[in-house]
Amino acid sequence: MARKVEIDVRILIFAVALIIITSVGSAFAAYLMITKNIPGVTTEPGVYVHKREIGPTYELGNFIVNLSSPNGLQSRFVRTEIVLELDNSKNLEAEIQRREPQIRDRIISILRSRSVDQLSSPDSLNTLKLDIVTQINNMLISGTVMDAYFVDLVIQ
Repeated sequence: MARKVEIDVRILIFAVALIIITSVGSAFAAYLMITKNIPGVTTEPGVYVHKREIGPTYELGNFIVNLSSPNGLQSRFVRTEIVLELDNSKNLEAEIQRREPQIRDRIISILRSRSVDQLSSPDSLNTLKLDIVTQINNMLISGTVMDAYFVDLVIQ
C-alpha cells in the first residue's frame, strides 16, 4: 500500500526562499571576484580610476605666481611645474612651442585669479586642471590638450 506524503506549504516556501537567497548571494560574490581583476576598476568606495596609456607630453616649466588676496594684506604665492598631455595630432607639439608664451600667460592669469582658499579646497586642483586645459584648447588649431599634470605644487 502506498503512503501519501504530505508537505507543509510553509516548509516549501522556506526552501524556495533559501534557494533564491543563496543564488543571489553567490552571484554577487562571483561579480565581486570578477570585477576585482578588471583593469581600471577599484573596490575602494568613491574612487574611480580609468587606466589608459598616456599620450605625448610637453613640459611648460616652472611657474611662480602671486595668488589673489581678498584682503590685500597677506601676500601668498604658488610655485608649480606643469606638464601637458597632448593628443596624437601631427603638428600639435610645434603649435604648442610657437604658442608657449601665450599658453604661459594664460596659465599665469588663471593662477593669479585663484586665492589660497580656492586652491586648498578638496576639488580645487581638478577644477584648476580643467580650466587650464579648456583655456589652452580654446587657443589651439591643430589638436587638443588631453590633460594637465602638476609635477610640483607648493602654496605658500
